[in-house]
Amino acid sequence: MEQLLEYRGQMVMQAAILPARAVYLINEGSSEGFRRAVQEASTRWGGISEPIIEVLADGTVLSGQSQVAELSQAVGAVNVDVPDEQASQAAAALGLKCVPIARADQDGSTRFTTHPSHTVRSRADWTHVLASERGNLWEVAAAGDLHQDAFTEMQRSTLPIRRPRSADEIGRAQVDIMGTLLQQTAAQAGEFKISGMFGETPGVIWVTEPDGFEDCLTFWNVRALRSSTFSHAPMILLPVDDVKHWIGFERNLARVLARPAEFSPDVIVVSCGVDQEKLHTLAAVLGLEPTEEKVRMGRSWPVPELRQPPFTCRFNLDVREFVDFEREHGAIASVDIHVFASGSTVRFPSPVTFDGPGATLVRFSGRPFDGLPRRSSVASLVHKHATWHGDSIQLNTAARNSYQFDLLVPSLDQARTRVLLDVTERYQLSDKGRMGAALQENSDLTVLLESGMFEALVELMTPRSKTLTKEVKALAAEGIIDDNLAKLIARWGSRTERRYLPAQQLGQVSKSSRAEIAEKLCALGWAERGLKVTCSRCGLDNFVPMARVSSVASCPGCSALATYTTDPSTLTIFYRLDTLVDRAVDQGVFPHLMVIAALAKADPLSSFLPGVDLYFPGESRSVEVDVFGICGGKVMAGEIKTSASEFSEDQMRRDVDLSARLRADVHILAAIDAVPSASRDFSQALCDAAGIELRVLDKEHLRPTAA
Repeated sequence: MEQLLEYRGQMVMQAAILPARAVYLINEGSSEGFRRAVQEASTRWGGISEPIIEVLADGTVLSGQSQVAELSQAVGAVNVDVPDEQASQAAAALGLKCVPIARADQDGSTRFTTHPSHTVRSRADWTHVLASERGNLWEVAAAGDLHQDAFTEMQRSTLPIRRPRSADEIGRAQVDIMGTLLQQTAAQAGEFKISGMFGETPGVIWVTEPDGFEDCLTFWNVRALRSSTFSHAPMILLPVDDVKHWIGFERNLARVLARPAEFSPDVIVVSCGVDQEKLHTLAAVLGLEPTEEKVRMGRSWPVPELRQPPFTCRFNLDVREFVDFEREHGAIASVDIHVFASGSTVRFPSPVTFDGPGATLVRFSGRPFDGLPRRSSVASLVHKHATWHGDSIQLNTAARNSYQFDLLVPSLDQARTRVLLDVTERYQLSDKGRMGAALQENSDLTVLLESGMFEALVELMTPRSKTLTKEVKALAAEGIIDDNLAKLIARWGSRTERRYLPAQQLGQVSKSSRAEIAEKLCALGWAERGLKVTCSRCGLDNFVPMARVSSVASCPGCSALATYTTDPSTLTIFYRLDTLVDRAVDQGVFPHLMVIAALAKADPLSSFLPGVDLYFPGESRSVEVDVFGICGGKVMAGEIKTSASEFSEDQMRRDVDLSARLRADVHILAAIDAVPSASRDFSQALCDAAGIELRVLDKEHLRPTAA
């Protein structure tokens, strides 16, 4: 029964099953390093999509290859033949941890994959081709390769393989579905989501000398980034001088070029090292007709007719634009989760069918994790071994055909607490924070952004210590009263009866909406209606709440008969703030709540504390922050003033420094009136130096329709 009371509802999320992809690091220009990297990739599920990156002698990586690694979404780096120091430096620049190739399947994040024979369903009569033993580099890049021990082991697996009898078999295997060993590593390892890809593209024929390192490496990396789910464009590697001897190969190629006419031209023929004349000769051998038509990509509905021979081609265009898009890898299962505050058990069948042991990644995404900050401590709330990968919660696990996990879907309040405890020893609500939290709990704060609401609160507020102290200090400064008398007045002079006014006297509210605003305050429980009693005996005026109004007016003080205040035609209704609200207005709590309301209105996935006393490790004194919380997945903190004139340069330095100590993503600079450009610019410079985003909220956001 107790657990049922903690039930937060049913939600849907997605679970993606995918291999852990590696980036292979090789020495600049290392053909043997390239061959060894391909041999490793050929034994891994998803190996065809694992890039190979050259590391220069100084440990740097070329910018174009860095982009390849980023787009691939690899989770770790594998050092093939680079000195350890340079490999570690290069991996760090890519934001990855590095393991030696001998440990790629045992250590680090790259080990969470499986053998391709455990994910593929091969036809019994189909044997997959790989490079010939010590074959040319183009064979290795096109079809994959294995060192002898791995070759012997794979022959005993359920994935039938063989070396080619002649090089043309590798060419023909590339244009067959799953004809090469490398193509088999892509089985059940595509993408479930892409953005920035504009439909079907022309095919790519990459041309190389038999051992052309640059061509083989560049082709490998472009192919590694192609979509295996959303694109059907052929992408093959051919040796420039051999194809003319491959009888009937142009007919093999024509079958895969007969695609729906959603793009042009049919093929881009490209090479880094083969001259233009040879490319034209090869195109003629393949039956391709040069054209000058503009490159066009797209997708049409209904699906158009198939393109027909003669197939067209252009030469040496930049085909990297065909693979420059964002992607999310994995096979997807949609999972219903019943969310309990104490945790939930999640069960689902694997969308990938495994046929043997291994490991894999599971990435959960969707509504349960919307709005959570992407911090490691928040991921550990979900599961003690979880990490963030973009907007997904990632777990490393065994390859199974059904999964079960115990997960906690944290609330935004839980996430906010964890993030705050990451950087402080402890914290507690400040005096303002306690009042603000009490008002937050049962109120829709967005009403504070309506025209006249804040102005009505201020006019109904009973002036207390803050207002009185300011006025007394001014008198003391002018020598009208001495300091001791000023302190005494400030201490005792604020004990006054709560202010009450008729709606007509709310002078800062537009005339037409004064009664409406006053009634809204009552509906929120922030104010109460009443009548005013004027006593002729004791001379006091008193507010009588409507619940205590009787047919005969009497003085609440001396009980004498009295009269209710009237205007010329009827009784006058007075309005008085609730005690908590009255004090909160006096203490400047409502500007905090207005900022929170504006942020929550812009993004409802938010959770804020309206004032916190912070205790940092090793410090005995607390530091106060006006607002701290989460909004749209970002951690925010900052300072709020009623008047922007209170933001001195020292104050702004202190505020940005505090946001930086809190590891906030966004620093908030807020005031009820307009924040001048000088303050904005000064705070922006401080935030830029601290690596924090600045969010300014002022009259434009908090009082957009104020009278």
